[in-house]
Parts: sequence; C-alpha cells; structure tokens
Amino acid sequence: MGRNAGKRLCAVGLPGIMLLLLINAIGCGTTMAITPQVAIRDVNGYQVKGKILYDGNPDYLPRTVANGNPGESALSFRFSYQCAYGSDNTPQLLPLVNPLSIVGFPIGANTLVVTGKLDVYKEDVLIKSYAATCMMDKTRNLFYEGDTYSELRKKGLIEARNNLESQMYEDKDFFANLNAVK
Repeated sequence: MGRNAGKRLCAVGLPGIMLLLLINAIGCGTTMAITPQVAIRDVNGYQVKGKILYDGNPDYLPRTVANGNPGESALSFRFSYQCAYGSDNTPQLLPLVNPLSIVGFPIGANTLVVTGKLDVYKEDVLIKSYAATCMMDKTRNLFYEGDTYSELRKKGLIEARNNLESQMYEDKDFFANLNAVK
C-alpha cells in the first residue's frame, strides 16, 4: 500500500509542480508595445542627408539620417528622446506573507516609457515631425528581477529608432521630391 501511495503522490504532485513552474515562467518578464504601429523595414542604404542636431549616443539616432556636406542640403534634423520611469508601490513585507509569492507569482512591476522624436527642418522651417513611443512593463517575483532600467531604456530607444526609420522610409517619395526641388 505504501508503494502505491508514493506512485500516486508522484503522479499528482509532479504535474502540479510543473504547472507552478510554468506559471512562474509566464508570469514574469517584460511586455513591450510601440506606437505608431508600422511595419519594420530593412532601411539599409536609405539615407536622407542634412545637418544633424543631436549630441547623444549615435546608436539611438535613426540611421536614415546622415550628415551631408555643407551646402549639399537645406535640411536639418533634430532628434530627441525622453524616458519616464514608474514602479508599483507594493510594500516589501506583503510578499513575505503571501504564500503564492513562494511559487513565483509576481510581487511587483516596473514601467518605462521611451519617446523618440525626429523633427525635419528645411531652412529653419519645420516640414515634418516623427515620433515613436515604446511602453514596457516588467513584472518581477522573488526569484527573478528581470532587466534593469538601463537595459530596458536601451531596448526602448532601439525600438523607437527602428520605428522612426520605418516611418521615414514610408515617406521616401516626400524626401525624394523635396531634394529634387532644393
């Protein structure tokens, strides 16, 4: 009888443990949404030349803009970004008394919103403006903290850059006509 009870315990307990591990894996991580939703395109080789007004990390600058020679183009590009951070205010003592925390249920979340903006000027007149917003929500549990704010910020800036590039690529006829007119 003792041997059969052990087999029944394994048959019932093992799937339960597997289910808890699955819930733990699904319940934590980062979700990301970006607006506007545009198809991400391969923009290699497509660039619009002008004066770039940006002093930050060049990895975040859309690769569809490039510095041109003086007098080559009347265009200039001003790139900027903003980051907004948030976190829930769950008291740290609460997870200690919640038995579900022990099996990996989320104990909190951090949010990050990254907005990238690219303004296009022709002779100091704004002619086009692009914006992309990347929203991320990261849940954490007792066993997994997830990405740091720095890692999330970098991911968000890269996603915003890719979105801005795709928006510019969709307007390639606009820029072709603009450069033809000079």
